[in-house]
Amino acid sequence: MTVLGSHLQRYLDAARQPDAEQAGDPAPGGFDELAMPDGTPRPAWAELVDGLALAADDLTSARREVARLLEDDNVTYTPSPASTRSIADPPTEPPATPAGLEQPRPWRLDPLPLVLQDREWATLEAGLVQRAELLDAVLADLYGARRLLARGQLPPAVVLDHEEYLRPVVGAESVVDQRLFMTAADLGRDATGAWKVISDRTQAPSGAGYAMQNRRVVSRLMPEIYHAAHLHRLTPFFQAMRVALVESAPSTVEDPRVVVLSPGTHSETAFDQAFVASLLGYPLLEGSDLLVRDGRVWMRVLGRLEQVDVILRRVDSTWMDALELRGGSRLGVTGLLECVRQGTVSVVNTIGSGILENPALLPFLPELCERLLGEPLRLPSVDTWWCGDPEGKAYVLAHLDELVVRSVSRGLGRSVVGAALTREQRERLLARIEDAPHRFVGQEVLPLSSAPTLPDAPEGTGSGSAAGLVSRRVVLRSFAVRSGSSYTVMLGGLARTNDEDATGRGPLVTAPDGGIAKDVWVVSSEPAPASRVAATRSRAEEGSAVLPSAASAAMVPRVLSDLYWFGRYAERAEDLVRLVLASRTVSIETDADVRPGLALDVLLQALTHVSTTYPGFLALPAEPALRRAAVMPELRSLMLDRRRSGSVAQSLQALTTNAQGVRDQLSEDVWMVLANMERALQTLARQPQDQGLHLNEAGEQVLSGLLALSGIAGENMVRDPGWLLLDAGRGLERALQVVSLLRATLVESYGPDVDRAVLEAALTSSESIVTFRRRYRGRSGVPAVIELLVVDATNPRSVAYQLQRMQADLRAVPSTSPTARPIRLLDRLAETVRLVDPVALGVVLPPSPDAPADAPARRDALDAFCAELHGALRELSTAVRDHYHEPPPTQQSLLRQQALSDAPTGAEVSR
Repeated sequence: MTVLGSHLQRYLDAARQPDAEQAGDPAPGGFDELAMPDGTPRPAWAELVDGLALAADDLTSARREVARLLEDDNVTYTPSPASTRSIADPPTEPPATPAGLEQPRPWRLDPLPLVLQDREWATLEAGLVQRAELLDAVLADLYGARRLLARGQLPPAVVLDHEEYLRPVVGAESVVDQRLFMTAADLGRDATGAWKVISDRTQAPSGAGYAMQNRRVVSRLMPEIYHAAHLHRLTPFFQAMRVALVESAPSTVEDPRVVVLSPGTHSETAFDQAFVASLLGYPLLEGSDLLVRDGRVWMRVLGRLEQVDVILRRVDSTWMDALELRGGSRLGVTGLLECVRQGTVSVVNTIGSGILENPALLPFLPELCERLLGEPLRLPSVDTWWCGDPEGKAYVLAHLDELVVRSVSRGLGRSVVGAALTREQRERLLARIEDAPHRFVGQEVLPLSSAPTLPDAPEGTGSGSAAGLVSRRVVLRSFAVRSGSSYTVMLGGLARTNDEDATGRGPLVTAPDGGIAKDVWVVSSEPAPASRVAATRSRAEEGSAVLPSAASAAMVPRVLSDLYWFGRYAERAEDLVRLVLASRTVSIETDADVRPGLALDVLLQALTHVSTTYPGFLALPAEPALRRAAVMPELRSLMLDRRRSGSVAQSLQALTTNAQGVRDQLSEDVWMVLANMERALQTLARQPQDQGLHLNEAGEQVLSGLLALSGIAGENMVRDPGWLLLDAGRGLERALQVVSLLRATLVESYGPDVDRAVLEAALTSSESIVTFRRRYRGRSGVPAVIELLVVDATNPRSVAYQLQRMQADLRAVPSTSPTARPIRLLDRLAETVRLVDPVALGVVLPPSPDAPADAPARRDALDAFCAELHGALRELSTAVRDHYHEPPPTQQSLLRQQALSDAPTGAEVSR
């Protein structure tokens, strides 16, 4: 073997155990995924370690590159407000209004993968398949015959007091017959290196999309190593998922329509949900996009309803039906459960499957496996003591400092490490256990295996530590999806590492932000064979099942609204950046002379009026030095302040939010462009003393990104109803911006020199200065500007052009009547613009006799026309909203107080 890179060599040297005995004995420092006790690489790493060593010499830049790639794809995770509340914390009353989630955080990924040998994985895979089959059998019994409860094989208190055991589902034949669709298991190693299951995930398992994204990033970071490795791919797992979804449809449906139901863009794992939906090719919907009518579930499509046959849910079961499960929920579909009973729709995972996540089931699984499957449990769980059993409770209380304490239901709070509890927390937890012992379990603390990991970068540097690699404990989440009569396991998974020395975690078992992820490589000593996926039977071809749903999703009112506002925010940001850059040019040409009545002052006030960021430049101090000093901070605020409505940063943030809501409709290039613009603003924010150079550079980069977005929309998107609304949104916003700009710059006249400079800046920001100079060589006045920017339908920046653009877009949307209100308003606006007289609007009237001495002359006719046009465009905006973005009727609980007390919070979103 060649000489290893310094980082890996130091890690192996540190892992060497001089007194290590024969292989197989537990190492004093625990099991290491890379290093054998003698300091040599494990067999799974043997073929890769040399190549990884070459990359290890530049691990500091690898961290930055991984962060950049994740940022380019907008990979985020959003911790919920409940993610830091533990079972040892004081109970909190449910809020009367929904609690907001934190801001999305960048997903963190370690460049080095977790590498496992396929021989070891084969044993683990067999255990995972058996476990999925066992959980499926338990679920069928708990909602069906309930023999396990009747015979005492499961204590009733384990099941009946669990928040996810849904009594309205019990006995529903269609539910009992529906197989458990997907499972996940969180795994860790003990001191000998044997895998144990820490917890099962059956509610709506998350992470498969993150696993695939991790693989994409690592393969791009280390392409030579990735392609040289005999690595099993993840794609067959998602192919199996698509097949299984089609096969989950009711037996009477030959061409099923499948949708993915999400809690929305503010869900903790919104990226994971959108990524999986896009990968599968099925539309990503929210509860408001669906309704129940005539015993069936329908998707709201503009002008009609389309039946839905399969729902892959990412919403927790209790929030799926406000009628029978949790009143006041707006995440699910009211009346859905009755449709499930009647067998007109399949919901996977089965509603109520969250009961299987109950850790109190773990001590009973070995015996249940013998009884239900007739074979011993292959993959053991961590040792677990249920406090509902007197002996189990006594053990937990006596060994609290040696255990992890968990609640049986997630709603009671997160798990805690007994040894890390404060005295107050300990007393509170003991009181809760004494009060309701059946709601708690104690589990052994697995030592977990360790893996080489690049340490976190110092704040703001994006660089790794010069010390090289560190050892971090690893938890592996595996995934299994139904495949025919059994299950297919993902050949890999999602690994997460935690820093045991991290502060701020307190007694929580894991960090609230999810820790740092790792890609999981299952490697073979020989080229891995292509995995085979069973073809669908008794259904139409998979592709034909996808296309109708995918096309229809572009007509869902919520999707139309998100795309419409995507277009508007993109145009709003572009127009404001152009005006900022034009103002900076005038500032340079006039030596930043910002005295009242001069060109720069007029343009700065126009910035405030157009962006509506009041008081802004209207409140500049009167003293010249202070006035000049206040300009740059206000310009930076216009660019950077996300909390300021109308700023560039706020528009880009809103643009990103709308894009997240329709991620399955957009090209992946969109996220790279958004990331580049975000990086430009971050660079500017790190230059607080900038006097304009960095502001210009950031503005130009943001403008370049917005132009790229326009190009992606124009060249890459299908001309479906979603694109038509996006394009109409851009047209409407551009018309509004042009009218606001003309009103803010041309209504008042300060003399020929000032007017000329202001006019040229307005034309420059409207991207019409070249056309103006070429076309109006002998006419440089305001009427010519009005003709070009308002009346000329051949100018892509004019109001007339935008009205024609919107007319063509909206008339092309299916089900749009020629007499629809938006069309009628557009026709009226187009006629108004066509008949306008630019010369009459350009007439300048002197100030009135009672006006101040320094008052400017005014073009009152232009002011009135712009005010009327702006009002009509706002009226058109309302009409478009009412016609194309029709909101669903608001759900009202019969018991209003119950609806308020059960209002959805951050805990309702799927993990």
